[in-house]
Amino acid sequence: MSSISILGCGWLGLALAEELIKRGFKVKGSTTTTEKISQLQSKGIEAYEIELPNNKFDKSFFATDYLIIDIPPKSSKAGVNHHFESIKSIIPYIKNDQKIIYISSTSVYPDVDHPINEDHELDKNSDRANALIQVEQLLLNTFYDRLTIIRSGGLLGYDRIPGKYFAGKKVNQYDQKVNYLHRDDAVGIIITVIDKKAWGCILNAVAPQHPTRKEVYLKNADDYSFEYPIFENTPQELTNRIIENSKIEQILYYSFIYPDPLHFFYIN
Repeated sequence: MSSISILGCGWLGLALAEELIKRGFKVKGSTTTTEKISQLQSKGIEAYEIELPNNKFDKSFFATDYLIIDIPPKSSKAGVNHHFESIKSIIPYIKNDQKIIYISSTSVYPDVDHPINEDHELDKNSDRANALIQVEQLLLNTFYDRLTIIRSGGLLGYDRIPGKYFAGKKVNQYDQKVNYLHRDDAVGIIITVIDKKAWGCILNAVAPQHPTRKEVYLKNADDYSFEYPIFENTPQELTNRIIENSKIEQILYYSFIYPDPLHFFYIN
């Protein structure tokens, strides 16, 4: 039985853990709160409380075949270097033969009005982007050929409905193309990386289709009876900022469950 540690069993990590258990993996998962330990255990996860950066935790968490790092940077609250120091603190405990997946974000890319692939220059002006870039470079320099970085688009699905957050609110840049990813596809892509042994890669993980924000919000409003947003008459920018995902198809041969954000599965 293969074993896997998920550092960060949040909204994505918990769903991933449940799917891995269904597939026969032994799963260890971490949380930062004592209260969530019992929830993880009830799902069949071997639960650990880990708050970074520190070394006051059970190091046996890292005694697995695979490690998935899925903790977001807290740059706005803890500063741009907090994420780097957090990940740096666990490196001594990662096994020499352990394979690693780091969940990054397409927010590492700058706001430019043209398509973006994995080789595009990164955004050095954003604290959030820099927090992620620092960790990407740290992990690449340390684990390159047994590491894959997944730069995820905006994670949605189930209870995360974009139109709900803008119901009755003013929205500018409404013709901007969206770069979303359904949680089921995020889970599927991570598992496919493991199945295909796709190591040493950087992958943009976004749905293949890119409707506008206005189209998505109006569809959500119609589907779930949300109040329509107020679309402000402002100059439209970044209408062609599309995150390309060709490597997902070329390397993983992954077939998206939800290729179109207009038809994501939600539960309101």
